[in-house]
Amino acid sequence: MNPLQDKNLREIEGLNQRGGRTLSFVDLIAAGTMTAEMVAHCWTAIAHGASFITAARPGGAGKSTVLANLLCLLPPGEEIVTVTDPHIVDDDGPNCYLAHEIGPGHWYGYIWGRQVAEFLALIPRGNRVASCLHADTLDETRQILTSPPLQAPLDHFHMLDLVLFVHVRGSRRRVATLHESTGNGHRMAFEWDETSDRIQRLGPSGMFERLGASEEEYQTRLEAVERIVAQGETRFERVREEVLKAYG
Repeated sequence: MNPLQDKNLREIEGLNQRGGRTLSFVDLIAAGTMTAEMVAHCWTAIAHGASFITAARPGGAGKSTVLANLLCLLPPGEEIVTVTDPHIVDDDGPNCYLAHEIGPGHWYGYIWGRQVAEFLALIPRGNRVASCLHADTLDETRQILTSPPLQAPLDHFHMLDLVLFVHVRGSRRRVATLHESTGNGHRMAFEWDETSDRIQRLGPSGMFERLGASEEEYQTRLEAVERIVAQGETRFERVREEVLKAYG
């Protein structure tokens, strides 16, 4: 693995708050947290520059782990830059700017207040952003990001192409909803049915065409995810290598 990929792995590992190894999407699919279809959907969007955010109300739900696995899907050659103060970012992108969490606190990679608006403002400058926060719904997330003290513009919120919410029910951790940007709002693309314990894709993407992707590419990504899962390798760094190989 080249120096950039080594550096990116270290940036991703910095999200690990639970100790032990970072779980891969192979682990998450086996646990029912995500489906192969959901991973492929995200991969298709991320391959075309999608910005993304993960969210959960309680701590320890797994939002950082899901975030790490979205970062696993980044194309080769794109650098992950952990943001400590978006105001001083030397914007030499396109890069993937990562905030460990949108939340008050003095921990490394946390941003709050006007920093959040500055962070989202990196998107229209041709970059990608990735982060997580404590929220359970799209409306709550919008309210947090666009209201004081954060006050990010609504159109920048709409530039978050993928918004995923993790819910916990007993021992089950599920990405309960995945919303994709329509350009001037969001639509639900995946939804978890708690009774049947199934995560369903709600029809073809309304976002792919805007990003320059397609349903045909989604099917190709889905085949790649299924191939990676079938190999039985769960180590994050090995799964990342397989993702990079699939890019060709």
